[in-house]
Amino acid sequence: MIICFSGTGNSAAVASRLSVLLDDESLVLLRGEVLIGEKPALTLKGERIIWVFPTYSWGVPPVVADFIRRVEIAGADNVPHFMVTTCGDDIGRTDRMWQLLIGMRGWSTAGRWSVRMPNTYVCMKGFDVDSKRVEREKLGAMPSRVADIAGAIIGRPYAVDVETGSWAWIKTKLIYPWFRRYAMSSKPFRVSDACIGCGACERGCPTENIRLNAGTKRPEWDDNCALCLHCYHYCPTNAIAYGKNTGGKGQYRCPDDAHVQG
Repeated sequence: MIICFSGTGNSAAVASRLSVLLDDESLVLLRGEVLIGEKPALTLKGERIIWVFPTYSWGVPPVVADFIRRVEIAGADNVPHFMVTTCGDDIGRTDRMWQLLIGMRGWSTAGRWSVRMPNTYVCMKGFDVDSKRVEREKLGAMPSRVADIAGAIIGRPYAVDVETGSWAWIKTKLIYPWFRRYAMSSKPFRVSDACIGCGACERGCPTENIRLNAGTKRPEWDDNCALCLHCYHYCPTNAIAYGKNTGGKGQYRCPDDAHVQG
């Protein structure tokens, strides 16, 4: 069983490939009531649970961490739990954070892996999407990386193969809490006159946090934002901005994934 959270499509693409390679019967994409409902519940299908999600500021996405704390999964106590996280470059100690979250539920943790994918975070100075060359290199390396992970899950379930990067402790223990508290608000989102009211942002939002205004047909953000930036990257007219921080920056759309297209 693969449980996947994905905003711009990178993690969904990895999860889809794992599903095929491992012949797992169920691919669960966390959306709407399943993700943010008061008492989310799932029934285990298969002999393992693989959690696939993007790294957020060198940590587990808050929406995923909250889901792990609340979800009830029938049979989860009796199977190993694996982690596969996508990242632009490195993950800090994200895997240890995930291990702690799973352990607090009394579940058994097994292998942990990271997969480098194109950068998507653009909301601060100095952060932008990758060049097309780097994007192609990362996407080109992904299939073999995922195949290796699938093989390890089958043959060596307790492998740990993650790119922690430099200053891992500082990134996860200091920067991540700051990011979570001060840099995840949906209030800076704005929409320009280039908006055509197509609704791609609303349809693709994994937490159903966006609604089109009935009168203006422009998006409005609620306070349940995961800051996945799907709305920004998949706007066909590049009409969405995050304050002034995204001005002149690029968009990214994962070519290996379909569920985020809206």
